[in-house]
Amino acid sequence: MARNLYDMEDRSTDRDSRWLHEQQERRTRIVPVGIILVALAIAGLAIYLLKDSLPGAGKGASANSPTSISASFAACDDLNGEACVLTANSYAYQGRRYHLSDISVPAETGALCPEEAQKAQRGRMALLTLLNGGQFDARPDPADANPAARRLTRDGVSLGEIMILKGHARPWSATPIDWCAS
Repeated sequence: MARNLYDMEDRSTDRDSRWLHEQQERRTRIVPVGIILVALAIAGLAIYLLKDSLPGAGKGASANSPTSISASFAACDDLNGEACVLTANSYAYQGRRYHLSDISVPAETGALCPEEAQKAQRGRMALLTLLNGGQFDARPDPADANPAARRLTRDGVSLGEIMILKGHARPWSATPIDWCAS
């Protein structure tokens, strides 16, 4: 007669009063979840603190440094244009819209008189000519809270100041300017 797989002596209980062959396997974690969460939190904090010094940090590394632009600009109305002049004080570059922060210009849309619309159109063409006049630097304006505000310079000379000297703009002012009066 064949013997049972277990002899009578092998049938003993463990300390939990379960038979040896009836014990259930417990799942064991290879790495505890708490350690993974702490490691992720430390890594996130390190990235946040070192984001400006990491190579290719993009926005953080170049936020205060000038961007040299030497693209060929065109007049357009597309806000997401690659290199185009939108108004006498705004342009689109690489899919983003920017504005010159140091000047006030007449409005082309919503002009109060035909002269204001004509001045706005002449100012737009003047900015187009200035931007196509060679490489220039675009710096964020620390005085303006708008992240799209830029000061454009070529050889240390502000393009906004050139627009003012040529009569296409006035120095930036919070009060509205009556472009029809003059």
